[in-house]
Amino acid sequence: MKKYIFLLSFFLFSCSDKKEKSTEILTPESNTTEITEPLPQAENATLTTWISYYRETNPDFSAEKFAVTTTSPITYYPSNVKVMNEEGFNEIYKTFFVFNESKDKYLDFDSYQWNIAADGRASFEADQEVALVDYKNKKAQRIAFFGPSYSVEEAYWKGDSVAVLLGNSYEKVPFMMKYNFKKKTVENLQYPDTLKFDIPYSKVRLQKFGIKTE
Repeated sequence: MKKYIFLLSFFLFSCSDKKEKSTEILTPESNTTEITEPLPQAENATLTTWISYYRETNPDFSAEKFAVTTTSPITYYPSNVKVMNEEGFNEIYKTFFVFNESKDKYLDFDSYQWNIAADGRASFEADQEVALVDYKNKKAQRIAFFGPSYSVEEAYWKGDSVAVLLGNSYEKVPFMMKYNFKKKTVENLQYPDTLKFDIPYSKVRLQKFGIKTE
């Protein structure tokens, strides 16, 4: 398989509707890739589940193969997603929120991207927002925004201050984004190859909770 080495750069936009556009910049192979300590697969059950799903059709797929390509400051933007239990909140999304250890903050990467259509199936938007929600103070902030070429499929926390996004691209090249909210930095990690699969993990995740995707 053809190998890819590229840098994902996400320009985050804040606006009131769902017509934002993200910009993805691909860099030539001559750019330097920053190699740091590999991310162990066993550090979290969610990570293990995600890795195991794609390993069924890609036996060599491993968390240890992801390499850090960039480290940058976290940028926060206003978000219009509804905070859990506030007026207008759709209860269907509650199951999908990813909470930190103290249960006072959570990640929402679902409520902007899909809703339930009249036929009971998930209807998807082209774009996806990832919001960090301060549940205690009822405040939502956008920390990432993706166009149709990239999608966050899963996420998990390490304690209260570190959150990891697990994603895939239209070209089937997985990526991770590691947010350290104490240090105010985000690391972009890239897998060095493409994957083979028919159904993306994102749809399997919804199906596990009874959401029809086809």
